[in-house]
Amino acid sequence: MTHEQWQSQLDYVITLLGFGVGAGAFIKFPFYCMRNGGGAFLILFMFFTIIGTIPCVFLEMTIGQFSQSGPIKVWNICPAFKGIGIGGAIVSWIFTSYYNVNFTWYMYYFYYSFSYNLPWDSCDNTWNTPACMLSKNVSNESNDTTSNRADARLTFNETAGKMTPAEEFWKFQMHGQSDGLDNLGGLRWHLVGCLAVTTVILFLWIFQGIKVSGKLVYMTVALPYILILVFLIRGCLLPGSAEGIHYYIYPRFEKLADAKIWFQSCSYALFSLGISMGCIITMSGHNRKDNNCFRDAIIICLMDSLTNIFFGFAFFSVVGHVAYRRGVTVEAFQSSGFDLAFIVYPEAISGLPLPQLWSVLTFVTLMSLAIDSAVPGVEIVISALEDMCPRLMKRRWLVIGAVLLSLFLFGLIYISQGGIYVVTLFDWYIFFPSPAVFGILECIAVGWCYGIKRFQEDIFMMWRKMIPRSMVLSFKFMCPLFLVVICYYSFYSYRPPKYGDYIYPPWATAVGWLISFSSLLPFPIVFIWTVYKTQGATMKEKLKKSIEPNEYWNRSGLTEDFTDVLQPMVKLAKNSVEGE
Repeated sequence: MTHEQWQSQLDYVITLLGFGVGAGAFIKFPFYCMRNGGGAFLILFMFFTIIGTIPCVFLEMTIGQFSQSGPIKVWNICPAFKGIGIGGAIVSWIFTSYYNVNFTWYMYYFYYSFSYNLPWDSCDNTWNTPACMLSKNVSNESNDTTSNRADARLTFNETAGKMTPAEEFWKFQMHGQSDGLDNLGGLRWHLVGCLAVTTVILFLWIFQGIKVSGKLVYMTVALPYILILVFLIRGCLLPGSAEGIHYYIYPRFEKLADAKIWFQSCSYALFSLGISMGCIITMSGHNRKDNNCFRDAIIICLMDSLTNIFFGFAFFSVVGHVAYRRGVTVEAFQSSGFDLAFIVYPEAISGLPLPQLWSVLTFVTLMSLAIDSAVPGVEIVISALEDMCPRLMKRRWLVIGAVLLSLFLFGLIYISQGGIYVVTLFDWYIFFPSPAVFGILECIAVGWCYGIKRFQEDIFMMWRKMIPRSMVLSFKFMCPLFLVVICYYSFYSYRPPKYGDYIYPPWATAVGWLISFSSLLPFPIVFIWTVYKTQGATMKEKLKKSIEPNEYWNRSGLTEDFTDVLQPMVKLAKNSVEGE
């Protein structure tokens, strides 16, 4: 079967950029900047993007494009490491299962954004309790009792025993939140309807193939940039915005003495584009063979980093104004994840003129960012199935429907009354520590098992150029070192899962570790099985053959005539590499 190719190289660049930016640029990145010294974090973030992210992205782009295959078949380059692809597909399936639910939540808030009075700006709704208090009053009360402490937060449940309307809308109206995992309760049927709509949207988006989805993504990627620019312009015209932006860009160099800021900036930079999840390999497999991956890696990584920074300006301009109005510091908005998206943002929006308009724009932005990440997540799983069972793809629409149906059915547990606890548990463990481990293994497989000499020859064969030696050294030595440090720090800083004041029971932590290792387990199984099935007189011989490219890894990759033409060039490349 001919591998489908992008109609335009720009389709590929925009698709990967949309996957990399995602809702994290709107939710996680501002939080990391606020907690880690503002401008100091930005400097380290760009530093690690250049020396770490670009080489890792380039490596995945190159092997994906050269093999013209998906996340599993690509590991014919080193068959014993094929478990990396299977594990990445498992991570992508689980990630997409709850990321679809995030899209569902955004859709629900988008619907309520058209209300005459925003429900998260009032305590007069049917779901509100006597503990409800407007956030402005809570802030004033807290300031009186805490003497304007610099670490005052936007919500002050611990000191005042109150909840804002945004918190009560999130907990009582949308979730009907139960008291923990032991009591999942019933389904929230309004969310079931939203999840069904989400599933249909994804099916219509994907089943026509990348020639259609590659065009649709122009709209969903461009729209957030336009809306964020609107937020930035409007925010800069409001009083207090300058203080917010100053807090964002002013480098607090004393923070650099804390090792945590180095680890977090490196981790966010490396995994912002979904390294080792299979997305870059899958999308690059649809490229033309002569495409210059080195150029694409630099462009996409820099655009992703600059987009995060651009989004940060808009966030801090608005937050600076809201902090000014409420008489609290910018640090009062140190929330992340779900609290930032569904409590802090709605509260901040309600303090702006024409709050309904800004609420609509906010959740349109979040939905656009979310679908840009969800679509490639589904594509990874479909490509993995295609690699394992090519015959299934004769009825591709049926495979897409089956994958989306499985995501919908599994997603129902997330939209029960205790679903937020399940989402938090999965989100806590699914990326711990799988991506870092897979990234290390990728660098070992390509840089050490396959070998830099053959890798350079493949690159030369595709676009007749050699990559800089610094790039080779980076993904052979530097990137694995960074990933090992991140992996070590992940275990060192590990703490049991927690959602708000809810402490997860021990059995839930055990389930979390099973989630974590579910994606890692395929690697040792496939590795042992491959070595066992490989022909050889001794175990050493079996092992050596199992990490060599097999008969399905076509190093010529091009037509025989074209390869003959390139032979003198390839010979020159070999001599150049040997001379180094």
